[in-house]
Amino acid sequence: MMDDLTNFVEGLINQLGRSFFFAGFLPIIICVAINQYVFFASPYAGADAAVWNLFPMVTSPILGLFSGELLTTIVLSLVLALAFVPLNLFVVKLFEGQAPGMKVLLFPFFLRHKQHYNQHYSQIAARRAERLALLQEAEETGDQNFDARFALEDDLNNLHAQKEKKAPIQTLPYDRRRLSPTLYGNAWAVMEEYPLTRYGMDSVVFWPYIRVILSQKNAELLAQIDNLKLFIDVVTHLALVMGILVIEGLVFAALRLQIGLFGLALICLLFFLGFYQAGVNYVRMMGVSVAQGFDLYRLDILKAFCLSRPADLDDEYWVWTRLAAFIRRGEPFYFDMLAQATDEDEEDEAA
Repeated sequence: MMDDLTNFVEGLINQLGRSFFFAGFLPIIICVAINQYVFFASPYAGADAAVWNLFPMVTSPILGLFSGELLTTIVLSLVLALAFVPLNLFVVKLFEGQAPGMKVLLFPFFLRHKQHYNQHYSQIAARRAERLALLQEAEETGDQNFDARFALEDDLNNLHAQKEKKAPIQTLPYDRRRLSPTLYGNAWAVMEEYPLTRYGMDSVVFWPYIRVILSQKNAELLAQIDNLKLFIDVVTHLALVMGILVIEGLVFAALRLQIGLFGLALICLLFFLGFYQAGVNYVRMMGVSVAQGFDLYRLDILKAFCLSRPADLDDEYWVWTRLAAFIRRGEPFYFDMLAQATDEDEEDEAA
């Protein structure tokens, strides 16, 4: 037990250290250095401009390398990185298009995604809602309308086939409320929606449980997910920094009438687009790995709660819905509505 705890703490510290350096310090030092040595230094800021130096007492480079100006760059970057890393959730919301004012600013992009959604996803979402209503009615009354159910399933099969001819890869969520104005936000929405549409599992509620099981049964998959999350943070923060530099470059170029800053802004824009697209791709890759975690290990959660395995996915939907309600609300009657595991279930698993 102590060894497991020690390994967990060491892994956590290692992950936090890598996150701080790659997702915090690295993007910030790029931003600080370009501001210090380009935007606010000669020749762009004028002949009288001087490089920032918070350590004028350093008259000769320390160890022949660290001058006062370089130490200023490093120290400023460390301080700003300490404030930058905790803002990761806001940065993600910003790129998702969910930050205040972003939906208005990106409204044309939202309309384009909405049009694509209406063409390929809305009918499937509507049929799924109808099928779920039938299942809910059957759960409450015990009456099964098999004709209506089979007709809906046939429609869903045809709609999926039509969609896959034109859009084989899912790039938008089926839930209209999750639709985002950005590719980045829609990639996150697809990942978060996956366990809910397949099994009725609330990813926010059950992901911590899946993580615990993965740490015990598939540490390699968990490490892959954590590494992809780190890559997402790194490229997302780099994209944010490049976006800031684009704006700075354009503003200073316009104010100073310096063509060189327009060129720098263009280069930063290209890097912004590259990092942004990399972030989208990494989120989609992480979504595949997270989906594997739910697909392969969700039933271990039921085993940990001593619950019986559902007969099919339709029954499983109600199991996860009630278990999530029990976890969120704490009312015991939700849990009492679930079938408890029996000795026969344990024998079947052992076999």
